Amino acid sequence: MNKQPILDLLENYQTSFSEEIEFQKQIIDFLIQNDDFALRSNLIGQLTGSAWIVNRERTKVLLIHHKKLEKWLQIGGHIENTDQTIEETILREVKEESGIKNLNLLSSSIYDIDIHTIPQKKEIAEHLHFDIRLIIEADENETLIPQNEEILNIKWYSINEVQNLAKSTLSINQSMKRMTDKMAKFKS
Repeated sequence: MNKQPILDLLENYQTSFSEEIEFQKQIIDFLIQNDDFALRSNLIGQLTGSAWIVNRERTKVLLIHHKKLEKWLQIGGHIENTDQTIEETILREVKEESGIKNLNLLSSSIYDIDIHTIPQKKEIAEHLHFDIRLIIEADENETLIPQNEEILNIKWYSINEVQNLAKSTLSINQSMKRMTDKMAKFKS
């Protein structure tokens, strides 16, 4: 995958969240310094892509319960050799992990960025994921077919459930809270 379009997306990304401003600098530096930015053999980490999937009414978000990480997260994953763009990576991951076929990319701009640590698992050392996130719309009534190798559960949650952590059964991280806070911009 050519890294220049990703660098262009990152350089044009504007955010009011201080942690994302720092992530933006770090991801740009990582891409500039690493031609193997997508390869799992890069011991620092890999550029990954994920989707903040919302329903048409923008009232719900689709989350997966990740088997290895034992957390509720947005759908995403690694860049494959066949992916030409980060958009292709994200759309492929959503289709593979959820079974959803009808997807609408709401913006070609970045929705969110994050850097998070992936813990050591067997022979794979602890490393970072430099995550680019796009916002995608899907029909909440489309049949979900979760990829059983990586997913324990898949479910639509209301934005209010995700935002209201005290009443939620989810273990939400700061980046997921940030993505729900950004939803006001996309409400119809």
